[in-house]
Amino acid sequence: MSSFGKFDTKGFDDFVAQFESKVKGELIAHEVEDAMSTLATKAVESAKKKTPVDTGTLRRNWSVSGIKHAGNAFQVDIFNNVEYAPFIENGHRIVRGGKTVGYQPGVFMLKDTMDAINILATRTIQPRFDKALRDIMGD
Repeated sequence: MSSFGKFDTKGFDDFVAQFESKVKGELIAHEVEDAMSTLATKAVESAKKKTPVDTGTLRRNWSVSGIKHAGNAFQVDIFNNVEYAPFIENGHRIVRGGKTVGYQPGVFMLKDTMDAINILATRTIQPRFDKALRDIMGD
């Protein structure tokens, strides 16, 4: 039996370990992003249902941003670009002739939606994260 030569595989072994770690991390990130995308869609649907309608402009303009991932944080924005959306959400003074004659309370279509979604998120994202982790670990 002859040998061809000898070489150190430590660099290659390190590369394989790093590659596997990155792939596994991406699989977990994909599961979390998928769950967040589902929750964001539900949030927009809920906000639309809670939005009062006059012309329909406010209700039609609910949107969701793409999911951003930086470090160990994931972020998705639910927003409405209609200029008067904050006044409907938070309430506003009613002014006539330069004098405040009343106050219109806020509808809280986004706040109430996000309160409900945050509760749902813990029940939705954590199990998917745990499942992805079990799948990767081979359990």
